Amino acid sequence: MKNITYLFLFILVSFSINAQTYTTGTIQLSNTSGLAMTLRLDIGTQVDMILTGPADRWFSVGFGATSMTAGADTVLCHTNATLTSFDRVLPGFSAPTTDAIQNWTIVSNTVSGNVRTITANRALNTGDSNDFVFVASPTALSIIWARAITNNYSLDYHGSTNRGVTTANLTLGTDDFLLAQFKMYPNPSNDFITVELPDGISSTEIAIYDYLGRVVIKKCFDEKSLNIVTSNLQKGTYIVEVASEKGSATKVLIVH
Repeated sequence: MKNITYLFLFILVSFSINAQTYTTGTIQLSNTSGLAMTLRLDIGTQVDMILTGPADRWFSVGFGATSMTAGADTVLCHTNATLTSFDRVLPGFSAPTTDAIQNWTIVSNTVSGNVRTITANRALNTGDSNDFVFVASPTALSIIWARAITNNYSLDYHGSTNRGVTTANLTLGTDDFLLAQFKMYPNPSNDFITVELPDGISSTEIAIYDYLGRVVIKKCFDEKSLNIVTSNLQKGTYIVEVASEKGSATKVLIVH
């Protein structure tokens, strides 16, 4: 019995960890007119990045470093064409070298006016010793950035005014805050439960898991509330997960 209890607790903790997405929000790395750079990281089951910079020159950001030091994990926009070596390693005070394994997946690379916007994603821990290990938790993240002085893609010296270091604080994403406010009643339940969604959340999926982590009920709905029959479930403890496109939240359900 103890082993089953420990297993359920492990499953519950796993759900709680995996459900949460932490974000830096949109960080203004540089606001120089025409040369502005911004960064947003959303860290949950993977890292989703939105990076903007000037469209007429190279620009780069690095993670987990407090200066342009050796071994820093960086990403580099270095061409006006397809980015085939986006994932780089900073060997020290010189141009970033191409990482042997390209772990970032570039979703889009678009230009509007003089602003280039790159969206990309990768695993939290790629297993590559050259890559920074991201953690979905409320922590501080050191970020370095740099860009070319002139409008070209040659990796020349960026100068003292075209680079910087900043610290981003990862906080729980808005969707996670909202989802965590969903209501579920009655609990304990005999015949049915009602799940009510908070304002601003729609198009969700509800899944109920037993103590072994098996899905026993799964439903999709777009309404404000949903009634779910529980009378056909065995008595015991379950995990109810409500998930949207950008996050999820869980509660424990007792069936009598």
